[in-house]
Amino acid sequence: MRTYRTHSTRRLVTAAAGLALVLTAVPAHLLRAQTTQDTAHSPWRVNPRGTTTTPWPTPPTTTTRAPTTVPVPSTQAMGPVAADSAYIREAAGLNLLEVRLSQQAGQRSTNAAVKQFAQQMVVNHGSMGQQWTSLAAKNGLPASVALNSIQQQVADELNRRSAAEFDQAYMDAVVAGHEQDASTLQRIGSGAQSAEVRQLATSGVAATQQHLSRARAIANQVGAAVATNSPAPAGAAGAAGDGRRTGAGQGNPADGRYAQELAYGHMMEVRLAQMAQRRAKNPQVRQFANQVARDFGRWQQRWTDLAANHGGVKVNSNLGPMHKQKLDRLQNASNGNFDQVYVDIVVENLGSIVPYLQKEGRAARSADVRNAADEELPSVREKLNAAQRLDRQVQANGNGNGKGKDKDKDKDNERSLSNKE
Repeated sequence: MRTYRTHSTRRLVTAAAGLALVLTAVPAHLLRAQTTQDTAHSPWRVNPRGTTTTPWPTPPTTTTRAPTTVPVPSTQAMGPVAADSAYIREAAGLNLLEVRLSQQAGQRSTNAAVKQFAQQMVVNHGSMGQQWTSLAAKNGLPASVALNSIQQQVADELNRRSAAEFDQAYMDAVVAGHEQDASTLQRIGSGAQSAEVRQLATSGVAATQQHLSRARAIANQVGAAVATNSPAPAGAAGAAGDGRRTGAGQGNPADGRYAQELAYGHMMEVRLAQMAQRRAKNPQVRQFANQVARDFGRWQQRWTDLAANHGGVKVNSNLGPMHKQKLDRLQNASNGNFDQVYVDIVVENLGSIVPYLQKEGRAARSADVRNAADEELPSVREKLNAAQRLDRQVQANGNGNGKGKDKDKDKDNERSLSNKE
């Protein structure tokens, strides 16, 4: 996705946006050290506080080692599992990021509860990730395990936290990440064609929710932002300055920054769609891009106006580096693989926007911001479903059409972009 990187009202103590293709850092969880337009939305947030010490055992699973690809049989993979390959890659990536962050916690935290929880996450998510890669290998699909560029940034950001900040930062990240993971796995479970993928997603949701319950309790112990900035129940009036909801009509800078983040994210979607309008080969992809450019352009203006109405937060035409990275990724895609790259980016982005509108938007203090999030949510869900259908179609059309060289070139381009970040 966690990646459309989002900044929730539950912000990092230092500055705060994803495990969202997450932690992509999104909800009470992303770093606020950068200006809002300089951050991309993602499902994971990293918050402050921590300590150091002791080495951490390597997890007993191949998902935490260097990326390894299982050879693909010469015959083309067919059937519902092959159609769900994008889902499998997404789920495996979520688990790998959980493992990587928890390995850091095992090495750096001196809090017994945090270290014990991190060890559990390394083992559990290592095993869960192995189930996804094994399913891919069994069905003749590539089973590579590697963080995408946005997920790697999240891991690097956590690693840069000071000892005093680390425990809070890690717990804030895993709470936000597990919230996003549960939402993603629910989406996979409802959209997958194969029974095997649906079963793995369902069991993953149950395990993730158990982890989330424990993570919230530990986050409360260490004073993470997710534990202290939870929204008040609907209709409850929060005390001034406590970050909770208040009545409609009161301009609120936090809501302004939330609207600003969405405006920049929508601006990126419009520019991606404009590129697809010019370069996409598949007529259905071009038609989809036309709809995205039209609808997201309209919503971009609404979020821009809301940002201005709440604290006078401004939105200019300059996207931040993480948004630009996605534009560059599409710009550098080969002609033969352009449609696939575009659809992949859109699925990743919209998959992170949905929970951001649903959870963060509805937790906003201002009624006009909450209403806007509620009104846009069905449209984004509809486009996410359409993008997922296109993803399967474009993937099926691309198999066996001699585009291997194009795909290899695109992977090299993405690695080059990642190294520049």
